[in-house]
Amino acid sequence: MMKFGIKAVHICLCLQMAAAFIQNPVSMTPPPIKVVSTAKIIGCQKNQLGLPAATAYIQDGEENNGEFQQRKRSVSAILSSSFLNLLGFTMAGPITPALGKHFDLGVGASFGSLTSAYPAGMLFGLFLWPRLSDKIGRKPIITLSLLGSGIGLLLQSMVIRSNAPLAYFLAARALTGALAGSGPVSKAYLADVGYKDGELPRYLALRDAACTMAFIVGPVLGGLVYDVRGMVIKWLQGTGAALPSTSNSLAFTIAVSAAASLMASGLVGFFVNDAKKLKSKEMKEATKDTSKVDESSEELISCPLGTSMWTGVASVCLVSFLFNIGDSTFHAFFSALLRDGAGLKTRGIGMLYTLLACISFSVSTLGSGFILKTLGPVAACAIGLGLIGSGLLSFGAAAWTGVSSIGPSLGILTAAAAIYYAGVPLYGPSVPTMLLRCVPSSERGAIMGLDSAINTVGRIISPLFMGEIYRRFGAGAAFGLAGSLVFVGMGTTLYRRFLVLKDA
Repeated sequence: MMKFGIKAVHICLCLQMAAAFIQNPVSMTPPPIKVVSTAKIIGCQKNQLGLPAATAYIQDGEENNGEFQQRKRSVSAILSSSFLNLLGFTMAGPITPALGKHFDLGVGASFGSLTSAYPAGMLFGLFLWPRLSDKIGRKPIITLSLLGSGIGLLLQSMVIRSNAPLAYFLAARALTGALAGSGPVSKAYLADVGYKDGELPRYLALRDAACTMAFIVGPVLGGLVYDVRGMVIKWLQGTGAALPSTSNSLAFTIAVSAAASLMASGLVGFFVNDAKKLKSKEMKEATKDTSKVDESSEELISCPLGTSMWTGVASVCLVSFLFNIGDSTFHAFFSALLRDGAGLKTRGIGMLYTLLACISFSVSTLGSGFILKTLGPVAACAIGLGLIGSGLLSFGAAAWTGVSSIGPSLGILTAAAAIYYAGVPLYGPSVPTMLLRCVPSSERGAIMGLDSAINTVGRIISPLFMGEIYRRFGAGAAFGLAGSLVFVGMGTTLYRRFLVLKDA
């Protein structure tokens, strides 16, 4: 199994290198091009010389190379910090069943509370940190948020190691969530920088790819770190020494994820320069002459799912909420389905998560950017939701048709999960792209925080509600309902887009 995991990571790294070559076969950075009018270049796919808009700078005046390198370094640090921060979440996936066993929990609402405690605390942070970032800047908020996440994870590790009751662990997870808030603020930062560079969709796609890489590395790392305990036990059995407990292994795994968040905080603190936000008046001047902008332009003040700002924001938030119900159901109970239904162990669950994330990463680097650019964010969102909903319904069908004494086939579950993971990178960058087109720079943090808060409500409710359905009616009912709600989100997306085009 260890060789299997190493090969899986090796394959993913090869895919990453191939994707990077396809996207940028020439490693030279093109020189900056001076543009006369901001309005003529906002979101356009190509500039006057036929080069990608990524090589043109949207700031008035001549951009020096030093500022360009600072922005590149800042974006790289934001992407790296997003990867490291998400490691804490993805490493916890394979150990969730072990946490339930540690606290002697059966599959149900109590088991779902292990997943819902973090977003419950995060709901508070999402109302505070993004709005605060609009006033005092993105960098200090991201840095403090990542630092707080690392400290909260250390508290969780200490609770597990001391064998404290479940209530203490849930309180530590809720506190970690309350200190978190870097996700929507980092998206707002990339929007600030992407507005200047004309690369907003690309930056969001890259962030989604960085998060996907965390889903590749995190599960296998969490499974291997946890399973080191088994190898240590075998060695200690021969020496007659005292055997380590499960709580020590869980505590160590969570501590490793805490170290990743602390490293992410240091990266942002040392290497990110706060983006200077354009004033609302400047943005209006830049976008007021829409008749001169090419039809394929990525106009920021244009809501794809609404004729007004708040109509578009509300529509996108509703779709995002429905997706998060399905996504949180998957992450809360898929590992339990693999363990109880297919008989997979902790390390095997981690390896499977890694292989599935390779599929997601391949789609993210090779397909999502192309679809987002050619078909638009609405089509990318609808296609992604269709695949996600199909995967969830397939889980439900596999659980319903599986013989109780045998359980659902591992092959069927893997195929359904592959469909699910192919849809996530198509959906992922489409939502922030649609949202950030609706709002000016002075409100990006607040709007991204509002969307994240609504999503968090779904992540709080879903594991508890779906956990109870899982307990009473089985996995088929829980995953079937989650998939149906995701398809409702897809239908809402297409219907709202139809109404906007009809009005236009």
